[in-house]
Amino acid sequence: MMTRRLRPTLPALAAALLLGSALWPIGGAGSGLATGVQAQGMNTSADWRGRLMPLLPQNAEQAQVMEARPRISVAEVRRRVQNVGGDLRVLDQVALAVQRGGLPLYDQRLKISEADFRRYLVIQQELQPSGRTVKLGMSQIGNRMIFGDLGGTALLRGIAVDLGSGEMYFPEGFSAKPEPWLVTNAQAGDDPLGARSGYIWRVRGSNPTTQTALSGHFALFIVPDGSVLISYDRTGIINGTVSGTNRLILKFCPGPFPVCRPS
Repeated sequence: MMTRRLRPTLPALAAALLLGSALWPIGGAGSGLATGVQAQGMNTSADWRGRLMPLLPQNAEQAQVMEARPRISVAEVRRRVQNVGGDLRVLDQVALAVQRGGLPLYDQRLKISEADFRRYLVIQQELQPSGRTVKLGMSQIGNRMIFGDLGGTALLRGIAVDLGSGEMYFPEGFSAKPEPWLVTNAQAGDDPLGARSGYIWRVRGSNPTTQTALSGHFALFIVPDGSVLISYDRTGIINGTVSGTNRLILKFCPGPFPVCRPS
C-alpha cells in the first residue's frame, strides 16, 4: 500500500484514528461482524501464562492466511425463478459472479421482479483459506513473547505480549490490556469469523512528539474446530507517514500434536 507524508495534519488524522477508524473484528455498527460479549466470571488476575500460551504459536509454526469471501445462497430465488419459468442458467451465472467477487446483477430473463431478486438473494461473508501459508516467528525475552517475521507476517513484527500481566506492547510505542471475549454460534450470524472465544487487545494512542499514532485491534481466538485465529487490524501513522489500514488473519493448529478437526 502506498504511503505518504502528512505531518501538518497529524493531529486531525490521529484524532480520527482514535475515534475508531480501524476495522474491529469484534463487531459493532456497520462492521458486518458479530458483536461478542466480554466473558463473565473470568478471573483476570489469574495466571496469564496458562491462559495465553495455548493460543500462541511456536516459532516457525505454519499458518494459513485467511480471507473473507462472499458466499451466496440462491435457494429462495431459484424456487421463485423456477415457478415463473425463468432462466436458471442466468441465476447460476449470477451466483458464480458473486463467488468471484463481482456484484449480483439483475437480469430480466429471470422473470421475477428486481425487488424480489434483491429481497431473496442472500450473500454472506465466509472465512476461507487464501491458498497462502506463512511461518510465524516467535521468540521469548524474559516474560515477553515477541512476534517476528519469517516471511509474510511483517504486520505482526515487534508485537509482544507479557505473560505475567497479559498486556500487549506494540512497536509504535503503545500498549493495551487483554479483554476476554466470546462470540457464540447464535451471536455469530453472518460474521465470517464465526463462533470463537479468546482475548482481544484494543490499542489507541498518539504521540505528537514522534508524529506517531495507532488505532488497532489484535485478537487471539480459539474456534470450534480446535484451531487458533490470529487477527490484527491496524491504522496508523509512523514518523508522520500514513500507513493506511492493514489487516491480517491467520489460522494455525496449536500444540505439538495438533488435533484440529477439518472445517
